Amino acid sequence: MRASSEFLATLVLVLVSVSSVAHGDPLVPALIIFGDSVVDVGNNNNLNTLIKSNFPPYGRDFVNHRPTGRFCKWKTCYRFHCFFILACTAEYLGFTSYPPAYLSGDAIGNALLTGANFASAASGLYDSTANLYRAITLTQQLNYYREYQTKLVNMAGNNGASNIISGAIHLLSAGSSDYIQNYYINP
Repeated sequence: MRASSEFLATLVLVLVSVSSVAHGDPLVPALIIFGDSVVDVGNNNNLNTLIKSNFPPYGRDFVNHRPTGRFCKWKTCYRFHCFFILACTAEYLGFTSYPPAYLSGDAIGNALLTGANFASAASGLYDSTANLYRAITLTQQLNYYREYQTKLVNMAGNNGASNIISGAIHLLSAGSSDYIQNYYINP
C-alpha cells in the first residue's frame, strides 16, 4: 500500500510538472549559470582572449546556422555532461531559450528576468586559471552576478528580484580547465 501511494504521489508530481512545461510555464523562475567552456554561451566573444568559438564550424547546427560563442556543435554540446546540463536545465524546464551570455547585447531588459549566463571558456575554480587566457575569473563572474541582482531589483522590485533569485536554479560547471590548463603550467 505504501509503495503504491508513493508511486501515485510521484506520478501526480510528474504530471503536474509536465503539464506546467507543456503550457509554457517554466518550472523555476530563472536559470543562473557560472563556469567554463562547458557552459559558456558567448561571453568570451566580448573579451580580448584567444579562447573563442565565434567562427565555423561552431554553431553550424544551431539556430540560423551561425556561430554564437558556444563551444559545441549543436544547441547543446555533443559531450553527454554538457548536453545534460544545458538541455535539461533550459528546454526541459520549460524555458523557450537559454539564458543570455551576460556580456552580450542580448542580456538586457526582460531577457534577464529568466536568468543569465556568466560562464567563460578557460575559466576555472582558481582565478589564476582564467588569468592565463584573459577569461572571466570565477570571482568576476560572481561580481557580475551581484550587478545582475541590482538590475533585477530595478526591473522587478525587491520582492520580485528576491523571488527570482531564491527560486532560480544556480548551476556551476567548472574545474576541468584548472587541471588541463593550469596544473601542468603551474604545478
